[in-house]
Amino acid sequence: MFIKSFTEFMLYQKLQHMIVHVTNHCNFRCQHCFIDFSPQNDLKLEHYRTLGQQAGNLFWLDIGGGEPFLRKDLADIVACFGAKVVQIPTNGSMQALLIDQVERMKREIDAEITISLSLDGLQKTHDEIRKQPGNWDQVWETFDCLRKIGGVSIKINTVLNNQNHDEIIDLMTDVRQRQPDFHSVILLRGDPINPEFDLPPLERVRALGPHIFKILNTYDYGRSRLMAKVLRNYHRYLWNTSLRTLEERTQVIPCLAGKAHMVVMGNGDVSSCEMLNPVGNIKEHSFDQIRSSQKFKQQVQDIKDKKCFCTHNCAMFDSIMFSARSMPHLVSEKVQA
Repeated sequence: MFIKSFTEFMLYQKLQHMIVHVTNHCNFRCQHCFIDFSPQNDLKLEHYRTLGQQAGNLFWLDIGGGEPFLRKDLADIVACFGAKVVQIPTNGSMQALLIDQVERMKREIDAEITISLSLDGLQKTHDEIRKQPGNWDQVWETFDCLRKIGGVSIKINTVLNNQNHDEIIDLMTDVRQRQPDFHSVILLRGDPINPEFDLPPLERVRALGPHIFKILNTYDYGRSRLMAKVLRNYHRYLWNTSLRTLEERTQVIPCLAGKAHMVVMGNGDVSSCEMLNPVGNIKEHSFDQIRSSQKFKQQVQDIKDKKCFCTHNCAMFDSIMFSARSMPHLVSEKVQA
């Protein structure tokens, strides 16, 4: 499946990955979140149907928010894109809505679906970061419900920051014992709601690497042995590349945002990357028109010219996995954390 998508991109520069923020509404105000919660009108289902037709069948669809499961038509939105891989993050608080939508997706959508439950510390820390007493328990209750219905992968997603780094290994150890399909640890980025939130010092982040990967390497990456090796090495390479990017304050691998990867916000704004300004809105112009516009082409050129840099893990996935120059790192026997 990935080989076909890799070939399509290398030969035809076909868009492979889209992040679609289906709403900016959320029932939480997590202290480390960077989403703009100013009032806006979400796109309607018809917009997504048109967008899906113009984007073509994607390899990977990332749903974002806000809290995606506030959209009662979420399964219908996902179905618009014909993606082979779908990932949906959630704070785990809306169990009934979540289970209903996931059950629909299982019945109606032919894709590998992953639900990513957010967990940002041990119980006390997590509930404080999320400003929601009891959310730790909600997350694990939702986890258990998803396990019972089956048919989807369950990932735990943790944002490493200066409020949770001292307990990150204890958290990962606890999570591992509960046996999710994977645990993703990503670096804080953007401008958090609470300005006291930041990354720990980079030397601390680097020191945590071997301990983090000692646990991550116990997960079964599935698929073929070769693909399991590639994915295992990808996560190490992503970690190293993110640290180098922060240290050198520039792109250290060419960014493919705008080529392999694009973003559509809940109000219809379109950008090469969610860290950059919009270049159009699909309520006003078609997706094809936006991609053909001079404004979009200039943004892609600016990215190529390294006028920006970030550690956005979704954009980095494309920049690593859809790059021939990354392949030696991904099949190597030695990729250090």
